[in-house]
Amino acid sequence: MIYKMPKISLIGIGKVGSTIAYSILLKGLASEMVLVDCNHDVADGDALDLLHASTFAHPMQIRSGDYSDAKDSDIVIICASIPSKDIKSRLDLCHGNTNLFKEIIPKITQASPNAILIVITNPIDIMVFTALKISRFPASRVIGTGTMVDSGRFRALLAAKTKVNPTDIHAYIIGEHGESQLPVLSRADMRSISIQERSTAETAKIFEQTRWGGDMVIQKKGFTNYAIALATATLVECIIYDKHKIYPVSTFVNDYYGMQDLCISVPAIIGRKGVDRILHIELNEDEQKAFQHSAKIIKDIISSLQF
Repeated sequence: MIYKMPKISLIGIGKVGSTIAYSILLKGLASEMVLVDCNHDVADGDALDLLHASTFAHPMQIRSGDYSDAKDSDIVIICASIPSKDIKSRLDLCHGNTNLFKEIIPKITQASPNAILIVITNPIDIMVFTALKISRFPASRVIGTGTMVDSGRFRALLAAKTKVNPTDIHAYIIGEHGESQLPVLSRADMRSISIQERSTAETAKIFEQTRWGGDMVIQKKGFTNYAIALATATLVECIIYDKHKIYPVSTFVNDYYGMQDLCISVPAIIGRKGVDRILHIELNEDEQKAFQHSAKIIKDIISSLQF
């Protein structure tokens, strides 16, 4: 089957945005890519560098521009965030990025009313909800990477410990992309061997390394970029090729273990229309309580915001 390569625009060309653009180029996932940033020189520089690199990867139109240049994008990836130097608390980040989204989301939706939005900006569950409310897009077309990277970390760490290929490990991290996330150990397995049957202490240690994995990277080098970039490119690939693969992404849920009207990471099937459907994964009693606790943290923050 022949698939039409999409026009993809990236909003926010920092460490993460530029690495996502590079990953899209390496995978050849666009016919045209537009980089938009409030720092036009940075966007110009990255666009030129990537254009030069396309000789060694995939032919692609790559340019910097404004929201008008992003017109009729099929996919818009939002990485924009307020400057980190201004952030004193998580709530400051929520309010600052909510105000930023109030400014940029209407420009995106006006230019590309039929686009699928992939949100990278943190705190991601709050920002996916914000993008959804402001854009008024169908929930299927507003997706956050959520705990996709956390789940990847978990599988990678389990694979390193057990010396098993990570593709043979099935394990989800769901809930908030943050401290209250939880591993669904009751449904995790390695080639039909239950992970829950392994040492509880050992698995708990691996999960703690997963939960704080991003912070550990940031402490060492100041930012994370590779894992989130490849996770984003993987979502783009699923959309373009209508792969219907299952990933835990931040998406809008109603009545998921009693939790309503919020965006949170749960397993979802990703295809050409974005979120094709949400999977109601079976959780044990402890996991249900942990998920509800995680969802309540998100709901409490949402209730403090104004849209």
